[in-house]
Amino acid sequence: MSTSHPPGSLLRQWRTRRRLSQLQLASRAAVSTRHLSCVETGRSRPSRELLIHLAAELDMPGRDTNELLLAAGFAPTFSQFALDDGPMEPVRQVIDLVLERSDPNPTLVIDTRWNIVDANPGALWLTSGIAPELLQPPLNVARLSLHPRGLAPRIVNLGDYADHLLNQMHRTFSMTHDPELGALLEELGNYDLPPLDERWPSTPTLVLPLHLRIYGDDLVFISTITTFGAARDITASELSIETLYPADESTAAVLERRPWLTAPASSAPRTM
Repeated sequence: MSTSHPPGSLLRQWRTRRRLSQLQLASRAAVSTRHLSCVETGRSRPSRELLIHLAAELDMPGRDTNELLLAAGFAPTFSQFALDDGPMEPVRQVIDLVLERSDPNPTLVIDTRWNIVDANPGALWLTSGIAPELLQPPLNVARLSLHPRGLAPRIVNLGDYADHLLNQMHRTFSMTHDPELGALLEELGNYDLPPLDERWPSTPTLVLPLHLRIYGDDLVFISTITTFGAARDITASELSIETLYPADESTAAVLERRPWLTAPASSAPRTM
């Protein structure tokens, strides 16, 4: 990782993104406003500890904290291993265990760009039969869900679901300012999505369901998200495991049949 921005400029950029004045950040970090100003303008060289402290107060993502440290000439504080690297074996084992134990409930592992890192057979079955170009890696759950040749025609409450998903993505973008996520949001904004479904708000629900009509069945799910607590590796910190649970007995009955076991081998994507 390399950066062309000085550390003070990066700090000022993130402080502005968090809508904090120098006085507010200095108060939070228990440093003088004068010292913070000198750090931002480059008149003072901050210590590694101060930069880590300021990054934490600004709620900077791990990869951006590393970029800040590298810009100041310090070693990064967060590791970044690929999921199949040796040190990530405990993380990989947890993911495999969750995917196995969640069967038959559709479960997928995604990163902060909504790319699908891994999934169990139930999740892949839901994507079978959609446009082949959408099943080329890297698979993206937002694109798969909202594209007119993806799952969108199968989602009964598409207006509400799209609004919920896009709001989640915009919140993540406001935290990370990831340009790839920004480009994806721009792409999704060009899709011809319906307005909010008027039927769902009229019946108050505790959790917004995902209502699919697929293969002649109405499937209604509620989802949970699992993340790795206190992750010190960037890859691990950016992973989420989403599991879809049946919201009614008929959906549970379909899942118990495990229809993917008899589905044609070519109907589901082979790789992530």
